[in-house]
This record gives sequence, structure tokens and C-alpha cells, in this order.
Amino acid sequence: MPFKKHSAYRLSLAVAAILCAPMVAAQTDERLWVCNLLPNGEWDCEVNELLMDAQGTPQPALTSPSPSATTRPATPAAAAPVTTAPEPVTADTPAVPVSSEPAAEVQTFAIEPPADFSGVPATPAADTPQVSTDTQPHTAVSSTRARTADAWECTAGFDGNWSCAPGNAQAVSVAQLGRFNTPTAGASGVLLNNPYAYLDWYPHTGTEPMLCKGRYVEPEIAYLQSEFADGEQPIYAEADLSSADLQSGLARLTGGVKIQQGSRLFTSRYGEVDNSARTAFLEGDVTFREPGVLLVGQRAETDFNAGVSSFYSAEYVMHYEHLRGSAATITRYDDQRVRLESGAITYCEPGNNDWSIASGEITLHPDKGYGVAKHATFRIADVPVFYMPWFRFPIDDRRQSGFLYPSVGASKSDGFDFSIPYYFNIAPNLDDTLTVRYIEKRGLLLENELRYMNSWSHNELSLAYLSGDDRKDDENRWLTGFKHSGSPADRWTSRIDYTRVSDNDYFADLGTSLEVQRTDHLDQRGQLRYQGDGWNFLANLHQYQTINDNLSSPYQRTPQLLLTGNERLNRRASVDYQAEYVRFERDRKDFFANTSDIRRTDAQRVHLRPTFSHRNSRPWGYMNGALTLWHSSYDFDFPEGADSSDIPSSVTAGIASLDSGLYFDRDFSFSGQSYSQSLEPRLMLLHVEKDNEQPTLSQFRYFDSSQLSFSYNNLFDRYGWSGNDRVSATSQATIGVSSALYDDRGMEKARIAVAQAHYLQDRDGNDLRPGDISGTESSSNLALLAQWNITPNLRLRHDSEIDRDSFNMEEQNYQLAWRPDDENLFYFSYRDRVNSAIPSRDRTRQSDIVFRNQINPQWGWIGRWQHDIANRQRLDTLLGLEYGTCCWKMRLTAREWLSSSNVRGSEAEYDRGVFVQFVLRGLGSFGGDGGRSLIEEITGFREKDHDNF
Repeated sequence: MPFKKHSAYRLSLAVAAILCAPMVAAQTDERLWVCNLLPNGEWDCEVNELLMDAQGTPQPALTSPSPSATTRPATPAAAAPVTTAPEPVTADTPAVPVSSEPAAEVQTFAIEPPADFSGVPATPAADTPQVSTDTQPHTAVSSTRARTADAWECTAGFDGNWSCAPGNAQAVSVAQLGRFNTPTAGASGVLLNNPYAYLDWYPHTGTEPMLCKGRYVEPEIAYLQSEFADGEQPIYAEADLSSADLQSGLARLTGGVKIQQGSRLFTSRYGEVDNSARTAFLEGDVTFREPGVLLVGQRAETDFNAGVSSFYSAEYVMHYEHLRGSAATITRYDDQRVRLESGAITYCEPGNNDWSIASGEITLHPDKGYGVAKHATFRIADVPVFYMPWFRFPIDDRRQSGFLYPSVGASKSDGFDFSIPYYFNIAPNLDDTLTVRYIEKRGLLLENELRYMNSWSHNELSLAYLSGDDRKDDENRWLTGFKHSGSPADRWTSRIDYTRVSDNDYFADLGTSLEVQRTDHLDQRGQLRYQGDGWNFLANLHQYQTINDNLSSPYQRTPQLLLTGNERLNRRASVDYQAEYVRFERDRKDFFANTSDIRRTDAQRVHLRPTFSHRNSRPWGYMNGALTLWHSSYDFDFPEGADSSDIPSSVTAGIASLDSGLYFDRDFSFSGQSYSQSLEPRLMLLHVEKDNEQPTLSQFRYFDSSQLSFSYNNLFDRYGWSGNDRVSATSQATIGVSSALYDDRGMEKARIAVAQAHYLQDRDGNDLRPGDISGTESSSNLALLAQWNITPNLRLRHDSEIDRDSFNMEEQNYQLAWRPDDENLFYFSYRDRVNSAIPSRDRTRQSDIVFRNQINPQWGWIGRWQHDIANRQRLDTLLGLEYGTCCWKMRLTAREWLSSSNVRGSEAEYDRGVFVQFVLRGLGSFGGDGGRSLIEEITGFREKDHDNF
């Protein structure tokens, strides 16, 4: 407990009495001193002067170093708080103080330590990034260390009393402490198996091979919780042996030294605490811990007032970030900054220095998530390969301004291709990325992406510019993109998606790293939507830029106003409605050479579609009926000279449908497994009547409608066309049946379904249903759908069109996908279209194989082979190899692909490229992906984020 100033002298006498009492007690039962602890916290001591004179015992001087009054060889040492202000302490036994004028600030209590600490293993010679220590270490903290030789040695007798005598003539000096031998790796059984346990690195115990052979494991430590501010927290000290100089206020701690202030913990083999200056010196296997951080070294000095600690010949670990470093001097400041002088950092595991960043000064900012190195060198296997006068790097996943990692590639068409982005973290809701890209055969391309967020919207502005493309007759090439999504008011949502490029071949020639569309028809769309109670309103402006000269441009909606809603009449009956106004305009009318071509027509359209439906369902089946009035009217703007006499200005149709089905199931067992099989027959009756015939497709393809493809589901579609321009007049019955197999958990294992439409009347040649050829067929071909979930990770899907007469396959599609985890994939697809009913169309046969395989934790490979079987032509071939360690990975990818120009009449030609990509743990990747992103577009498979280890 703290002691008051006016009791210091009497307290010193009490200490001396207690230390000397055992020697006197061996001869007599009389006591030289008698001390009692008063209720007010002071000591009341009396001296037996007669006994003192009789024994000739000199009274100890206040200036002499006191014997160690805190050693307890038989039990763990007690915690010793060092404070600057009185703190109340409750103890079961009286405290034994050691005091000096003017105040006693180092106290020892016979109570348990504030937390349980495990011993720290001796520090072996670590295989860490080596740094030069020829220069004099910078001393951030200074302290006064004792050089006196009047030390005491105390031992406990069998009677429980202390026996003390003057110690060696020479006190332990700093020079001697500096010669403490450090055990080398393998000095003990524990170190032999794990020489890096002192860095909290422990090997994996399992037998499964892993990319990293171990991991950082931070020990669980019950750090002290204090209500005091940083710098004012009490300091607790613990050691096997301790002594104190009452005059200078210096306490010396030996063996198992532990000093703790709040959530900071120091350990060492020897330590000195200057109570008056609130500094400490530690030596011999020094460690410093705070949550998520470990520092180890041979010497350390700390200033508790300033919160600054310096460690010499030290190593540094951030557990969660997998970051470690070493330096001649590492200084930790009270604002959590860590400065390494003549040091290096790496994300490699202990014992591996494949790459590192070395610098005379590295400053880490854990509270802000970044580090800065001045005059740094990037080293591979401790060999400098790249100099950086100033380098800022992330140490966690927080956004930081600075250079991102470059991309490097080479191809036949462009030559050497290098790009490097710089990221500006302007504000928490605003950032910008500027990419400078040099293309050897084209010039300098600048790309910029600005992102802005506020409380109601998210916005992205993308810009790119290449001045004077050397391969495009010095043409300036550019890109503009803007994306917006937001909620400007309650129930209102807004959306903008706009992309425009300078020419049709922009993406084919240059590609882009920007998040924009890359389709043949670039969207330029703005929407505003209101969500009501049971109804929606949409205002839409939708234009396109078509960048393929071989395609006509879609009609643009300038604007579109759409109202949809649903009103329930009762539990089974409801009314749905749709009302739309849209103006259609067409860009690039010169695509149609004839100026009187009716396909140059613009128009305004009004569409109405109310529907009354009645649903009736039971566990064993369902029957759903619907009545729809379908109406579209137009105000055409025909080109001059166009023949528009046969085109009606409105079309009205009545649609009646009855969709019904039954459900049967049975349970059975096979090979000891329980299954359930369903049988689901389905019948749909459909009748559509129209008041006007619509034009042929050769006359006019209309604005937003296209015939649905032939498939199992489309045979049950009520309209037969997409959009609101066209509906098929028909009277038909569509019959289908499906059967599914479920396991005992209710998971669908397999399903097969087949359907066919039977027509009760001929269809007009302009109102064909899905799969129709002439409209006079009495029935459609058979649509077959089958899927088999062979295992949870292996799935097979098939759909086909079977000729109704010969039962030959008119079209068949297969997809096989195996995806056991995020590191392995096999995907195979095959498409075969015979087109026997349309001889003018060539047969289509194509295959596509994609795979990714992680052979072992270090090696993986990836590939794609897309082949046009009918024309015996390779469409895309890719092969990549990846090698990884715990701290870096390399990917080498070679690709050959058929690149078709968007210019009309041009022929496709092959392009080839070799791409190298490096991934450094904690820093990111640089280099081109070599077309790996295509795999996600094809299969939906997203590669494991290999930038994170």
C-alpha cells in the first residue's frame, strides 16, 4: 500500500529492523524492534535501545542500499505496483515497505499478482531479415542504473525467518548483463521442435499439407484494466529477487521479471526501475506485449511517463496481419507508432526471407493501417533488387493513399504493356484511382475511377484517354462511364448506367481495368422508380451505343413510363395490370443502306395489359386460370418512301389459359438409403385471339420483341414472345411430365422432364410459337430437360430438342460442373445444333472445357479450351501455372484467342500473349491476369481470393 511522506523515516527503520531481527532472534527472544500497523495506514515502531547497545548493532544508514525485502524463493514473487499517487490496496497480510525520501513509491504486497503470466522462452538466434548494426543505436529513453557494491543476499531459514548478509563486493553491472548468453535454437526439446516459439509461431499439428507450415498464436493474457488515462496508470512489477536503493529510488529486479502497465506487459531476466523518473531498463530475453503485438530483444529502455519504449537488437510481430520485422533499434511510441531503425519487414513466416523491405527508417502506424519506409530497398532472398526513395504500404485492409501494384504483360498486337495505379483516399466517402498505362505499340493511356458515396447514393465516374494511338492512325481514343444507384426519398430509387467509347474497337484493342460494360450494345440508361403499396411506377430513359458494325442497334426508349400493380380480390383471385407509354428511336439508321427501309421507323407506343387470375392449389395438385386483355397501339414515324400500308396501328388480343398439374410421390430404399420420388404431370390449355395480323419479320421486326427459344419452360409461356410488340395467336394444349428424386434430407438428387405442345389450329407465319418452323405443324418437337446432382459438388445438366417424328436430336446441350471447393473446378459444356429443318443454316458444334486444379498447397494450374468443332477452329486456348509459398505466389499464363474486329467485313485473326502475375502476401498482386477473369464470366466460378493467404 502507498505510505505517507511523514512516515518515511520511521518506515525505513522498520525495514532495517525486520531484516536484522532474524540474526538477533537466534540468540535471544527479545526483539530489537517492535512494529504495529495502525488503522490509518501508518507504522508504529519502538526500538529496544538497551538490547541494541548490548549487542553493539549499528543502526542502518538511510543512504545504504537496503537488503532485498521482497524475495520469496519458495513461492511466486508478489506484484509490486509503482505509482506516483497514493492508491488504496487491500491485502490479507501487512505490507512490507521499502521507502526513500521524500516518498515511498515502490511497494511489495504479499498478495497474488494481478494476472497470470506464462514464462517466455529464451530467444534463439532468429532467422529474420538481417540488418546492419554497425551504427550506434539511437537511445530513446535514458535511466540511471546503480553501480554500488553494497548488495545484500537473503535466504529463508527452516523456521520461516530471513537470514541476510552483505553480498559480493562487486554489484552486477550493465556490462556484465550484456554478456548474458542467449540460448541457440535447439537448446532444449521445445526449441528443437519449434525454434520460433519466442515469436508466437507454432507449426500446424494436423497431417494435412498446408501452404503455411505454421501460424502465429497469440497467448491469452489477462491484461490489466484501469480507469486511469494512458501514462497515469499504475505500474506493477514482479521478480524472483529484488533489491532497492532507498536514496535513489532505484529498484533492481532479477529473474522472471514482469512489469505491467495497463495492457502493456514487459518481461526479462533482469530489470531496473527508477521510481522517481518512472523509467525502466530491462536486459536479457526482453519481451513486450500488447494485444496483437509482440516485441522481443536483448535490451530495452522505457519511459512510462512519455509512453516510449526502445528495444535493441529486436524483432517485431503483428499476429493478425502476419507481419514481422527486425531492426537494430525498434521504438514503440505512446500513439502506437513503431519505428524500426536499420531494419526490415516481411510477411514471410519466421525462417523464410524470400522477400523483404529493408530501410534505414521504417515507421508503422498500426492505428491507421499503413507504414512508411524511407530510402528502402525491395529484397529477394536478402539481395536488393529495387530501390524506393519513399514507399508507403498497407499493413491491414484499411484504405490508404499510395501506389497500388503494377501490371505487366506482353502480346503480339501491343508489345510490352505496363500499368501502375495510384490510389487517393480522399475522404471516408470519396476516393479516386488513377492508372498510368504504357502500351509499347500504342502510347500512353490514362484511366481514372472516382467513387463517391453519401447517405442516399453510390456513384462511380470512369474516364480513360489515349492521345494519338500509334496503331490507329494517331486517333485519340477515350472512354466515359458513370454509375449511380440511390434512394433520393422515401420509396423512391434512382439508377444511372452510362458507358460510351470513342470507337467500336476500343475494348478489343485496349481493354480496360475500369468497372464498365464491355458488351456489343453499351447501355446509356437512367431510371427513377417509385414503390407504392401494391403498385410501382418507373420512368426510364434508355439509349445504346452499338460498337459492332455487324449488328443493327436496338431501339432506344426516349422515354419509357411504366405502371404495374397487383390487387387481391380474395384469397384466390387477383387482378394484375400493366400500363406503358414509350417512344422508340433508332440510332445508326445508316446501317440500313436503303433510306426507305421500314426498319428505320420510329414510333410511340401505348400498351395495356390487365389480367384476372384465379389460383386453386392443394397438396396433391393445382389449377390456375387467367384471362388477359393484351393491347398495343402505335403512332409511327415512317421513313419517306416506306411501304407502310400493311402495318396496323394497333393490335388487341384476348388470352385465356388454364394451367393444371398433379403431384404424386412414393418412398423407397436403395442400397440402404431412403429416397422419395415424385411424378408431376402438367397440362396447360391456351387460347389467343387477335383482331389484326401483324407484319412479317422481313417487313418490320418491331421494337422490343423477339421469339422465345425452344425449351421446356418456354413451351408453357402464355405469349410466346418477349416484349410488348407481338403475341402469338394460337389454340393449343401443352402436355408435360416431370419426375424428381429426393434423398432423406429433402435434397433434390435428380430431375427429368419432357413436354410437347399440341396445336388445335394453324398459326400465322408471323405469329410463330417457340420451336415453330412454318406454323402448320400439329405439334411441336419434344423438349427434354434433365439434371443430376451426382454429388453435392458434381452436377450434370442436359437440355435438348427431339424431333417429333424421327426422335433424332435437333439440338442438345450438356453441362458438367465439378466444384469441390474454392480451389478446384472442372467445367465442360457441349452444344450441337443440327438445323435440319432450316437447310440454309449451318450446323453448330462447339465445346468448352475449363479447369482449375490445386495439385498441392504450393502448385496449381488453370486452363481453358474453347473449340468450334464444326469449323475445326480454336476459339480460345489458355494455360496457366501457379506456384505459391506462405508469403508469395507467382502465376504464369499463356493465351491464344481468336480476336474478331467489330468493323464490318473484317476477318478474325489470332492474338497471343504471355502474362506474369506476382502476389506478395500483405501487399497485393501485380501483373496481368492473362484472361483468368473470363472463367468467372463463363462458369460463374470465382477463384479463391489468392491475394489473401
